[in-house]
Amino acid sequence: MSLKKENNMKFFISALFLLVSVTLFGQIKEVPKANLNTKDGEAVEIQEYTQNGKPKLISLWATWCGPCRMELSALDKVYDDWKEKYDLEIVAASVDIPPMLKNAKAMFDKNGWEFTFLHDNKKELIDALGIRGIPYSILVDGSGKVKSVQQGYFRGYEEQLEKKIAAMTEGGK
Repeated sequence: MSLKKENNMKFFISALFLLVSVTLFGQIKEVPKANLNTKDGEAVEIQEYTQNGKPKLISLWATWCGPCRMELSALDKVYDDWKEKYDLEIVAASVDIPPMLKNAKAMFDKNGWEFTFLHDNKKELIDALGIRGIPYSILVDGSGKVKSVQQGYFRGYEEQLEKKIAAMTEGGK
């Protein structure tokens, strides 16, 4: 294949991916109903949980996912500031399979992450959203409306995310 055809094919595939991503992600208007569990095994209905008047960032992650750990570590560095400025709560929802839950809790504690820990032990949330890759983050306003989604992690993501949080909360406190 010639270089020009190869570049055209890459452009076409990238454009198609972007179109599909925008179409799929644009359809998420609110967090779907799904039962997750706390570290102690208490059930939390996530849609209701996001409608308590407080903005949230829900990050779906797993112990085996390097980009997930990078994202949570980066968010940990800005979390105290964001809690103070925007009253934002970060929810780290593990999608590890139930036998790995002990490892997820241990990793969470070892890293000293102060986020709210939830576990999607029956894959209700990940299935309801149709997620095929993690990390996957959902920015939700205080009424439970989805304002932004992001699949994957890249350095600098938190700066872009803060702009969205500030706009959503009208600049914070």
